[in-house]
Amino acid sequence: MRITRPLLVLAGIVSAIASTSAGATTQWECPEGFEPKAGLNKDFVVDGKKRAFVVVPPEGQTGAAPVWVPMVGTVEATNWNLNVMRSGNNAKLAQSGFMVIAPIRDCANQDPALAAGACNGPGRNGWNWNPWNDGRQGGPAGDKWKTDAGSDARFFQAMIRCVGTKWKLDDKRFYLGGISAGGTMTNRALLFGSDFWAGGMPLSGEWYTSRDDGTAYTFNEGRQAVAANPTKIFQGRVGPYPLPAKLDPMVVITMWGGEKDLWDCGPPIGLCADYRPSTQAGSNYFSAQPNVVHVACTGGHGHMWPQVNTDAFNLWALRTMASHPKGSKPSSFKLTAPPEGYKCQLGRFKENYK
Repeated sequence: MRITRPLLVLAGIVSAIASTSAGATTQWECPEGFEPKAGLNKDFVVDGKKRAFVVVPPEGQTGAAPVWVPMVGTVEATNWNLNVMRSGNNAKLAQSGFMVIAPIRDCANQDPALAAGACNGPGRNGWNWNPWNDGRQGGPAGDKWKTDAGSDARFFQAMIRCVGTKWKLDDKRFYLGGISAGGTMTNRALLFGSDFWAGGMPLSGEWYTSRDDGTAYTFNEGRQAVAANPTKIFQGRVGPYPLPAKLDPMVVITMWGGEKDLWDCGPPIGLCADYRPSTQAGSNYFSAQPNVVHVACTGGHGHMWPQVNTDAFNLWALRTMASHPKGSKPSSFKLTAPPEGYKCQLGRFKENYK
């Protein structure tokens, strides 16, 4: 199925986002015989695999809706991310006019209720971690992913193009975001697909910080490298090697969860992720791109979806991104104050290392 639809503007979003720049329209299409529907969509074939996603349509839609693609991390289920406050409560954003499309991890075997289980562990086939194709392994097995975004990144774009055959979507306002491995996957999707996405929100995502030649640091070597030079632009196994010299226009909100934003892999490994250096490295890169508006946010909730004023934070973040549609000039962006419990500033993180 293939439909080309002209760009429309969603009514009901604040007037600051009412205008969009001219550009080519998106080609809306589904795999042969597939019809998207509200709720759980299964057996959506991408790269020869059957994938699944959940659609929560915008309430009271009168125009083309901005799209929000939320992603879980390692140990929470897609259903939780959509409907449980502690895990994100992202389905509620449909009440504010956003089309919510939640992809289900390949390791979950199309089950939106699966939490950790088969998704909790190291990756295979050259990938670093199992939940998403979020970054390449440090050795030779990962080399093939230096220039290939991977199946997940293609899946996200394909499901949006398919959903757009049934609902009117604003192709200047495609946004994605996620927590932990979902935040890492957000970084990867943006780095490989800045021509498609209008922006994203990596929450406590990895950068898999690398040396200048693309080789991997050990965990502690990477932490020490960023601490020693917290303003440097680091290569990262989360994206292509080398990192793109230039990205298309977009807006990125990077969240660090504060001093407790850590992940312990349990014995015998112990502490295996520290999101202070990883979010710092991501903010350094994105804020250095002339076409990118980068917002660095800090909370005190640790390694989880933002927990203070969750619904208010989600709506602020989505409206902030939607105020900057694809093609907007960075100079036109206006940052509003986030809800109580968060500190956000334009540019990179400036106070995480003393």
